[in-house]
Amino acid sequence: MWSGVAPPPPTPAGALVERITLRLTIPGARALVSAALAATMVLSSAPSTPAAAADPTEAAQVIAIAKAQVGDPWRYGASGPSAFDCSGLVIYSYRMAGDLSLIGNGNYRSASALYKHFRDRGRTSRTVATPGDLVVWGNGSHIGIYIGGGKAISTLNSGVRIHAVNAVTAPFTAYLRTGIYHLPKSAPELAPTPTPVSLGSALVSR
Repeated sequence: MWSGVAPPPPTPAGALVERITLRLTIPGARALVSAALAATMVLSSAPSTPAAAADPTEAAQVIAIAKAQVGDPWRYGASGPSAFDCSGLVIYSYRMAGDLSLIGNGNYRSASALYKHFRDRGRTSRTVATPGDLVVWGNGSHIGIYIGGGKAISTLNSGVRIHAVNAVTAPFTAYLRTGIYHLPKSAPELAPTPTPVSLGSALVSR
């Protein structure tokens, strides 16, 4: 069942909304983030839901394509194949999987436009998601792909990364229900509603 959310305040035009960074709960992390730590976080963030990677579904294909871009750099307005912004990664992954029609045929080229497209159709939820759905943060300032197990893949300031849904500086807004993931005789995964992390332990978005 689709569930809607109240319309958010508009996103300022021209804002570089894709430049989102990860939250860190390690004291002093604001000044001590190193390349080694970043690599460790990527390796430790492998999805804990094997169905997302092993199931021969359209959702698994989208997720596999997105995962193949891990480490590619962020670049404003880029949609692949070697650099991406946040909406660019989403559109690229769905296009390469042949499922672009599920997210508006590429007509919605920003996180805020994709959020509005799904919200206007009552296809958002704050509590229910399945792998292959989209995740929106900051009322449409950032977007990624939900991969299961409370994790997402998105293009952050540091590039394409796998991370916890609640591990970015922008607050969680909603899951966008794409309808791509169908398992017969299986109820939708109840995705955890992210718990806010204090700003004192978060890296500030640039």
